[in-house]
Amino acid sequence: MATRHEEKFLIDYRQYVLLRSRAEAAMRPDEHAPDGSYLITSLYYDDRQDSALDEKLDGVRVHTKYRVRTYGADGDFIRLERKVKRGIMTEKHSTSLQREQIPLLSDPATALGTFSGRGLVMAADMRSRGLLPSVTVRYRRDAFVYPGTDTRLTFDTHVEALPPTAEHLFDASGAGIPALPPQTVVMEVKYGEYLPAFVRKLSAVCGGMQLSVSKYALCRAVWH
Repeated sequence: MATRHEEKFLIDYRQYVLLRSRAEAAMRPDEHAPDGSYLITSLYYDDRQDSALDEKLDGVRVHTKYRVRTYGADGDFIRLERKVKRGIMTEKHSTSLQREQIPLLSDPATALGTFSGRGLVMAADMRSRGLLPSVTVRYRRDAFVYPGTDTRLTFDTHVEALPPTAEHLFDASGAGIPALPPQTVVMEVKYGEYLPAFVRKLSAVCGGMQLSVSKYALCRAVWH
C-alpha cells in the first residue's frame, strides 16, 4: 500500500514540450519508460448506479475506484488496482492478475478459487459491490522520477475512451473517442511527504489549470 499526494493540471502542447525538456534535464525516466514514453490502458469498473463516477463528480472527499491496468499491449504486465482518494491524497492497493482472471471479476456465477491473498480480497469486494466494466481508458505517458525521492512527474497525451471490454487491454490498434481537445495534456505531480522545490517550480510556472476531474470521468463523459 502506498499513500501519496496527487495534483493534476491541464496544459497545452507548447507547455508540455517546454516542461518535458526541463524534466529531462533534472530527472530520470521512469522504469516503465526507458525510451521516454509508454502506453497505459485501464479497464474501469463501476456499479449499475455509477456510484464511483457520481462520487467523483459530486466532489465526495473519500471515494474508491477499481481498475485493471496494462502497460503496452503484450499482456505481460497486468495489475488489479484499488484506488482510494481522500482529497489530494491517494492510497493504492495493487496485485498482479492473469489474463484469464479478468472476466471472473464481474461474473457472480463463477467461483473465485483462482484468486488468493490480496487478489482474493479485492475480487470479493468487487463482487460484493456489484461492479461491472464501465469504460476503457487509454493514453500515452511520459514519466520522470526526481532522484533520491518518491516524486514522479507524468505527462499523459492522447487520452481516449474505448468500449469496456478486456480485449481492448491487449489491442492497441483501434482508435477510441478523444476525451480531451487536441493538443491538451494532463500533467500529474505525485509525491509522498514533501515535494522537491524543482518540481514545485515546474507546476507553478506551467500556468496550467488544476484538474479535479479524473481521466476516468472524462472518458465516461464522452463514452456515454
